[in-house]
Amino acid sequence: MLELEETLAVVRVLEEGWGGTIDFTDVLLLLKIDGEWKCVAKAYNQNSNTIEK
Repeated sequence: MLELEETLAVVRVLEEGWGGTIDFTDVLLLLKIDGEWKCVAKAYNQNSNTIEK
């Protein structure tokens, strides 16, 4: 998923099988600064079905 508004972008990245068994959803906030896109924040969630109990 990508949401773009002039100099602001939000990107959702699905990561499957990290370390062989863990699935993540990352949400990145990007700003266009001096003509270049920079990641300024990241939040993530480990999918509940891959958490060891």
